[in-house]
Amino acid sequence: MFDPAVAWLTSPAVKKVRGLLWVLVAWTAVVWVGRTRNLIADDQLTSSGRIWRILLAVVFLGFALLSVSALGGRWRSIGSTRLVAVFCIWTITFWAVRGTGILFADHGAAFKAVHSVLALVSIAVAAPLYKLDQELGHAVNADNGRMVDDR
Repeated sequence: MFDPAVAWLTSPAVKKVRGLLWVLVAWTAVVWVGRTRNLIADDQLTSSGRIWRILLAVVFLGFALLSVSALGGRWRSIGSTRLVAVFCIWTITFWAVRGTGILFADHGAAFKAVHSVLALVSIAVAAPLYKLDQELGHAVNADNGRMVDDR
């Protein structure tokens, strides 16, 4: 028996979005778990300085965990294209702002190089994922007979 939900989940467009989303989730986990580990070990940070930095890591890791939930089979039921879009926009915006700030701040060359790589890889994964997710959302909306721009 033909199941449209299964057909949709196995379509090439969805597979691309899912694949890139797994990459963004894995990259986010590596970056922000490592950042949290560094924060905990940094004896020069004040408690308030440490707390807000850990909260930032929690936001990134929260997006990653919600995305894993979407990837785990709840893809359509939680409005995943909005989740993916917000995750991507958050990632791109954070790294564009923070990366630029780091480049112009008084940091050593190695620190700037490492953070530039973190920023560029994050943006290089999030930007195409956002584009593919938006295209998929528009296609789904068109197939359902809804307005394309209802997101």
